[in-house]
Amino acid sequence: MLCNRILGTTHHGTYKKVVDVPLLREELTARSLRCIARDGVEIEIDVYEDLQEGDILAETDFNVYAVKIYVPKKKPEQEQRPTVKRYL
Repeated sequence: MLCNRILGTTHHGTYKKVVDVPLLREELTARSLRCIARDGVEIEIDVYEDLQEGDILAETDFNVYAVKIYVPKKKPEQEQRPTVKRYL
């Protein structure tokens, strides 16, 4: 699916089901990129303005595809045991 302009925003409400399109913060300023929505649809974004959360990128009969900022979870680091020096 091709997106070449922003169709609106979900902040004002929509009567269709909203499908998230997860993007990293760095990708919001990119001009051309490809991503996969939560339902598996591939979306090619070719927009010459910055994206914001809630911007509607594409629309079908039953769904709208909107930007959702994705923050990856940090992996828990292995617990480090304190080192004890033994002199004896």
